[in-house]
Amino acid sequence: MRNIVRILLATAVGLFAPLVEADSISLLNQAKSANATRYQYAVSNSAEVKSTSDNKAFTIWWQPSTTPPTGVIVTLHGHASYATDDFFLWHPYAQARGYAVLALQWWFGGGEATADYYTPTEMYPIIAAILKEKGVTPGTVLFTGYSRGSANSYAVAALDTAAGNRYFHMVLSNSGGAATGYPPNQQIAAGTYGTLPFSGVSWVMYCGEKDPDPTINGCPAMSASRDWVVKYGATFSLLMDDAAGGHEGFMTNSSNVNMALAQFAPTPMTANSVSNCLFAWAEANYPQYFSAPGSASANYLQYYYRYYASKGNYLGVSAADNHIWVLGPLSGNVMADVGTVATYKSTAGCK
Repeated sequence: MRNIVRILLATAVGLFAPLVEADSISLLNQAKSANATRYQYAVSNSAEVKSTSDNKAFTIWWQPSTTPPTGVIVTLHGHASYATDDFFLWHPYAQARGYAVLALQWWFGGGEATADYYTPTEMYPIIAAILKEKGVTPGTVLFTGYSRGSANSYAVAALDTAAGNRYFHMVLSNSGGAATGYPPNQQIAAGTYGTLPFSGVSWVMYCGEKDPDPTINGCPAMSASRDWVVKYGATFSLLMDDAAGGHEGFMTNSSNVNMALAQFAPTPMTANSVSNCLFAWAEANYPQYFSAPGSASANYLQYYYRYYASKGNYLGVSAADNHIWVLGPLSGNVMADVGTVATYKSTAGCK
């Protein structure tokens, strides 16, 4: 059945569909039966395969053995697929770059209704708990989803910001648009996760011109999704419009994968990263004082600051007291202490 029918039906009848009972071991065996080669690939590469805490699915974690990973690729498979598939596809690229891989099995092995998959609010805590357990540094994760996984990537990314974790430095949405009628996306539009839940997140998208469902997964859908994520604060880096590609075109052409990975520059959150996050939040929420995008950040004495020439205001963080200071017309041209970094970090979702 075509994707458009699947998605519309899943949205319409998800509340009435019976929950597919799943357990981790049975689901893992099902993945093994579906493609023994890909399952064995994970085993042969010493990947850690673990049941989820609710015993409904499983995760696959792999990291380089000799050095700490410089970044992490977290991936959601497409509809009716398996984490073993995504691990098999992404692992060679991650290994070549010294990145770890976390693949989540988020389909329960039967059916196409909403209840047959984890929702974003169910899957994000699983992802975040593993990243925390593995000591992953915020700002070093590339989060990606394919097809139905891509359709859910938007809400999962918003949850990462809303939780204050900010693990995700970049999101790659692959052949799955941000459907405005999908309830998790409606929550984003309603401000459930803040006015700019994608602030500080770099975004890359892929579409194939030969995708059979262009308004759901193809280039018209992804072009609209690009504008949508930018509306909610994302920094858009690249839309890969593949003239020769179909729905699965991203992974079947290594140049697409390498082009996307070239956009990913893991950026561990540091003290200055938090300041830059706060500056970005101020620019987005108070453009009348700090007109985005603002100037480049700089240092002067104990201050790390930005100057907004069009408004005449300075916004800075003092290393002496970890407070936020303003200077310019906004403060009557005198140095004004507007509060602690700790106070504003929570409001802005910076970590």
